[in-house]
Amino acid sequence: MHRRVAALVAFTTSAAVLVMEIVASRLLAPYVGVTLQTYTAIIGVVLAGISLGAWLGGRLADGGDPVRWVCLTLMAAGSLVFASLALLRFAAWLFTDFDARLYVDSPPLQAVLLVVFAFLPPALMASTVSPLLVKASLQDLSRTGREVGRLSAIGTAGAIFGTFIAGFLLVATIPSPLILFLVGALLVAMGALLWLSTRRTAAASARGSFVPVAMFIIAGGAGGSVPLHHTPCDVETSYFCASVIDDSPRVRILQLDTLQHSAVDLDDDAKLIFEYTQSIGAATDVAFPSGQAIRGLHIGGGGFSIPRYIRKTRPGSYNLVIERDPAVIKLDREKLGLVTDDSLVARAEDGRVAMRRAAPASYDLVVGDAFGGEAVPWHLATKEFTKLVRTSLKPNGMYALNVIDGAPAKFAKAEVATVMAVFSNVAVATPREAFVGETGANFIVLASDSPLALDALAARYREVDIDVEIRSGSALKGWVGSARVLTDSFAPVDQLLTVEG
Repeated sequence: MHRRVAALVAFTTSAAVLVMEIVASRLLAPYVGVTLQTYTAIIGVVLAGISLGAWLGGRLADGGDPVRWVCLTLMAAGSLVFASLALLRFAAWLFTDFDARLYVDSPPLQAVLLVVFAFLPPALMASTVSPLLVKASLQDLSRTGREVGRLSAIGTAGAIFGTFIAGFLLVATIPSPLILFLVGALLVAMGALLWLSTRRTAAASARGSFVPVAMFIIAGGAGGSVPLHHTPCDVETSYFCASVIDDSPRVRILQLDTLQHSAVDLDDDAKLIFEYTQSIGAATDVAFPSGQAIRGLHIGGGGFSIPRYIRKTRPGSYNLVIERDPAVIKLDREKLGLVTDDSLVARAEDGRVAMRRAAPASYDLVVGDAFGGEAVPWHLATKEFTKLVRTSLKPNGMYALNVIDGAPAKFAKAEVATVMAVFSNVAVATPREAFVGETGANFIVLASDSPLALDALAARYREVDIDVEIRSGSALKGWVGSARVLTDSFAPVDQLLTVEG
């Protein structure tokens, strides 16, 4: 094999593996969310595939014609890329469906099993090519080291290229199933073309073409079904698998990955549907005189329930909503009736970056309602971020933070400890069962440097029929216990979080 051809194949296969690795995170999101464990599972399993593939490729290189094996493994890898979507859906039904016999009650293990089923086989097969290329292109044993180093460097460059083009371009512009279709088609086509270009004689080609031709036909059939792959998303964004669910004729629910984020009534922005939004709305009503215009900063948009509520119930208010995903904002406008204007401004930006830009003492209310999967993004959960929130609030301002956690609420306790390390007055509202560790829940954390009107808040909760308990002071400290404050240097949010099945 010509050295340039070997270099092209090494570059392409390495790029294909990394493109597939990044796309895998988007395809797993509807089933297990996107957390640190998800990325860890993908990286670890794909690296295992690369390692096993290198071992297998070395065995094949010493056992037959390496050029023929390169052609066959390329087509096999492409076929397995085509099959990965079907394998993923099968594995998701097998391990993440609560009613399935093999249901696994561990999100990290679910992620590992899904990646093993769907992406380990193509990663393994594509990685067999590297040692085969060394033997196929080596013409002088005295140059073995240089040839191995050359192809290794080119393969690494391909991996870097695949990482950047997938993360910065492909995922943002092309549906994930189509990306896999293109990757699989490229590998199959490269294998077939290489086979045709390296045949020695017509007779030899006729005698030895049955296997590659059969593989090409199988790969073509499998590849033809990939664009038909059903995705549970209405929109696949750069961050989420986003869907809008019709809950009733005029109520729409926004689901991002595995979590229902917001519910809105298309006819009445003042109607809060989810209990956690009702809880924050009630806390806002108690903290500030009825009808008073306020300035609010909302970290996390979702369905924009709270800012829409404030705009409707407090004319003249200003709400700045920071939603990192512009596709979610667009989806809200198209399907959830969101109208932005001078009183409700939506900005596609990271919450931490926006918080750093906020002017001191400029907001009456800051609402934290940003999630990646079921966890607050770690950099929005730390003491350093909470200090930025405090700086942005007016002296009588309030921070309202939504935290989701299951029993025994290790993350919620750590987050409350973090907020207590910054603010003078902190309270948490959640069902009593969540406080005693019987169930998970939304924990509404309220914080201010001014006293919180907790008696009035408890009365308001009873008035709107929200069955929660409010804890503050020594009772809250007793619940938090020895939970460690989260900082920029130590914030194991995903590890602390308990996801309930």
